[in-house]
Amino acid sequence: MSHRPFPTLAFAFFSLCLAAAPTSTKIGGLAWVLLCLMGLWAFVKSYSSKALEVGAHSPYNYLESSPSAIEEAARVWLLACLAAAAIRFLPHAFWQDNWDRRHAEIRLILGALATVALVKWPPFYRLLGAQKVILSYALALACFVGFGVAALYGRETPVHAIAWAVCLSFMVCLLAPKVLDSSVPSAHRKFWVLAVLMGSMGVVLSQSRGVYGLLIWLTLAGYVAASNRMLLQFSTFKPATWVSVGLAFLGFIWILGTQPPWLTSVMQRVSEIWVEASLAQSNPSEAANTSVGSRLFLWSKALDAIEVQPWFGYGKENSIAMIKQWGLEINSAQVQKLGHLHHEFLDAWVSHGLMGILSLLVMATGMGLVVRKLWVPHPRAAQGVLGILFMHLTAGLSNTNMGHNYYGAMLSLSVGLALVMAASEEAKN
Repeated sequence: MSHRPFPTLAFAFFSLCLAAAPTSTKIGGLAWVLLCLMGLWAFVKSYSSKALEVGAHSPYNYLESSPSAIEEAARVWLLACLAAAAIRFLPHAFWQDNWDRRHAEIRLILGALATVALVKWPPFYRLLGAQKVILSYALALACFVGFGVAALYGRETPVHAIAWAVCLSFMVCLLAPKVLDSSVPSAHRKFWVLAVLMGSMGVVLSQSRGVYGLLIWLTLAGYVAASNRMLLQFSTFKPATWVSVGLAFLGFIWILGTQPPWLTSVMQRVSEIWVEASLAQSNPSEAANTSVGSRLFLWSKALDAIEVQPWFGYGKENSIAMIKQWGLEINSAQVQKLGHLHHEFLDAWVSHGLMGILSLLVMATGMGLVVRKLWVPHPRAAQGVLGILFMHLTAGLSNTNMGHNYYGAMLSLSVGLALVMAASEEAKN
């Protein structure tokens, strides 16, 4: 089959939007819109080229009868998004909740449809030649930009700090496996390693403690890669590399010793976890006005509410009213101003009952099946999606991220990019 590179102008514009996505929710949303438009364009082009009208022995019909792992993974992701949305829409309609709250599911469906079109329908536009490297550099630049935004503004990010940091972590998870690609010159991969570090530092500087799981993920993934001799080949390290590693380590020790303000603020945010959690045990009323204490209070009340009505929930609008009532009971201004439970799964369960949490589990299961489909033929794409799944689940334990439109767009974009990049690995230059 023939493969063609993406049109230069469209690809360049998309790459620029992707690189600048951490600076603005509108730019990040535009990158997602461009992905959807490229999928629509591929679908339309497939009909204009009459590729669906060829004979029974055509390469396209053979491909359709024997779909590749990428196609199967894209279909699984689309079905998971459709099923998750359908399950969530039923209780949402029953309780007559505001439909603006379901933007994330719509964005995931549209992004999944575009991904299926890009990896399935002819004329099989793929990232060929330099475009593969350029897209990785776009992700790397996004990591650098994210670091810059967090360094300049701290928690005053373009969208809620936790949701913003999770979206930045998605890009880190997509880029990190590219470091393992031995077919790419080492100069590129060394720059990508630096970008991964900068992106991770951006997450840390955002002071979004619920996203610090990225450091755990990178540590575990790096250990596994090193133990399999895929990432670290100590015997092939040049002396200059050892010197660079040594200087970087000494620089890190020096930074820790000087205790700059940004490091002090980060360490203070981490230490507050234990202080506020202890206060929640001794003085719940006072702790409810703190970040950790309000979460522990809400989670406790949410479990009580679920025990009373686990099957159908209370509806989103009713759950918001319950949160405000709980805040009044404990005299907590922190709780009264909230519109969610700071926990993706508990919030879905309280709002829409068993079907609410089932919707989230179906979507997560779909991502897990995508990882399974890609693990052998496309391990780097599988590792990227697995990292995204890990961050989506862990970050959802301390915030309701799906309530942010930017988060839904970036989650859709990230999974779609992983599949598109994997499909491009099969294309011949």
